[in-house]
Amino acid sequence: MAESRVRRERFAGESYTVLGDQDMNKGCYYWELRPLDDWKSLSVGVAYRGNLGRFDQLGKSAGSWCLFASQWLQSSLAAKHNNRAKALDWQLPQRIGIYCDYDHGDLLFVDVDRLCLLHSFKTKFVQPLVPAFTVWCGSITIATGLQVPSFMGTFLETHRTPSQ
Repeated sequence: MAESRVRRERFAGESYTVLGDQDMNKGCYYWELRPLDDWKSLSVGVAYRGNLGRFDQLGKSAGSWCLFASQWLQSSLAAKHNNRAKALDWQLPQRIGIYCDYDHGDLLFVDVDRLCLLHSFKTKFVQPLVPAFTVWCGSITIATGLQVPSFMGTFLETHRTPSQ
C-alpha cells in the first residue's frame, strides 16, 4: 500500500469514517451494506478522497454524500450532504444498495429487500470518489464488486430527467 494511503491519524480522535481504496472516476458502481444485529448508528455513501478532515463526518461537507441510519434512541433515517440533512420516512433497511453513476452524477440508495428507493442525489462529480462508511456501536458487512441489479433500471428511469 502506498505511503500516501496509509495514515494512522485517520483513526485518531473522533473520526470513525473508513474510506475505500479504489477511486471511482468514470462509469457505474454498485455495492451493498448490511448492518449486523448489534448496530446503533451508521452512515454509508461516497466522498472525494482527501475531502474529509480528521474529525469530519460523512455528509457534513460539500464533498461527501451519505445515508445516515440510527436506532440509538429512536429509529431515524436521513440523507446528508453539505451539512444539510433530509429526514426520510422509511423503515430502517436490513440491506442497503448503493449505486453511483459517476458520469451522470447519480447516487442512489435503495432498500434491497423491499425494492424501494430510499433517496437519490443528483450532482456533477468533479473529483474521483471513494466509498465511505461510518459505524458507531456496531458492525456491518459490505459486499463489493457486484453487478448492477436489473431493478436499478426502474429507479434510474424515474430519477433521470428526459433530457439526460
